[in-house]
Amino acid sequence: MYKIPLSSTPINTTGLADILRAYEGQSVMKIVEDFETSLRKYTGAKYVLALNSGTAAIHLALKALGVGPGDTVVAPTFTYVATVSPILYLGATPILIDSEPTTWNISPELLETAIKEHLRKKSKPRCVIVVHNYGMPCKMGEIREVCDRHAIPILEDAAEAIGSRYQGSLAGTLGQIGIFSFNNNKIITAYGGGALITENEEIYRKTLFWATQSKEDKPYYEHTDIGFNYRISPLNAAAGLLELKEIDSRVAERRRIFDRYREILANRSGTTWLEEPGGHFSNRWLSTPLFSNPLKINEIMAKMNRNGIEYRRLWNPMHLQPYYQKYPAIVNGYAEKLFQEGLCLPSGNLADVSHVASVMNQIS
Repeated sequence: MYKIPLSSTPINTTGLADILRAYEGQSVMKIVEDFETSLRKYTGAKYVLALNSGTAAIHLALKALGVGPGDTVVAPTFTYVATVSPILYLGATPILIDSEPTTWNISPELLETAIKEHLRKKSKPRCVIVVHNYGMPCKMGEIREVCDRHAIPILEDAAEAIGSRYQGSLAGTLGQIGIFSFNNNKIITAYGGGALITENEEIYRKTLFWATQSKEDKPYYEHTDIGFNYRISPLNAAAGLLELKEIDSRVAERRRIFDRYREILANRSGTTWLEEPGGHFSNRWLSTPLFSNPLKINEIMAKMNRNGIEYRRLWNPMHLQPYYQKYPAIVNGYAEKLFQEGLCLPSGNLADVSHVASVMNQIS
């Protein structure tokens, strides 16, 4: 058990009890419906489907976009495995694309290269997945220009980016489908859960059907398609309802934590931070410095372990992962650089920052 966790939200037992009491005597599904309504109001999306994980949301989104056996899907190599594994659930092949240095996200130039390469092979990718890593929005203008030109839909993995904005628009609303995660370590948590959002009614209807075991609307059980048990539980939805009320203050707090780390560690030689490009607003989910001398990372991690401080390396690129090395990848080395040089620092409590930074500064 770490004394200082990487990113966690204690359960507000009093607030959660108040939420649950408000639904006494009602159908428990009313909690789920109200959570979805709150997400619709926050995002401005026409349709919201609350699910039991962000991974389930990606799976259903890909299925709704027609991904199936023999298809290819473009995805970033610098991401968590849950972005890529649903591609395999559907029998498709991921094409892994490296990052660019301005946002650390999928490179529009390499994306264009990948699409053209597969068009020459008469195999246009079925979909492009983008990920806003650590809350920093992708270069969505350039990415949309590429995808629109080739008529390829965008699935926006905003699991880490609720509250982030690109050119004033919320992350999750920038593609044909967006997904969120409400896992335990996220800025807004339901202690397990996710959501799919879209403007397309057909996509919403299909994914709702599949998420509820593809049960036909009849007075008995009948199934004409394979389905999944993917709906969020009412207890998770209740926690999400409570948490969503705090979204603006939570994002502001994460940004203060990021700025405070950067301020305290400003004189630390060889330490750099990801800046916000024009038009990008990051929720700064995790504070993630890079160190020009990767050997220092091992010393810092050892010191943090001795002091009970949780940390995490930046994403280990998918094209380096033992299971995923067999899939096509277009790389420039930047994701590997990020993995070698970066750390995620505890980002859930402003009061922890000074102590964590002081421990880091003990390593010269």
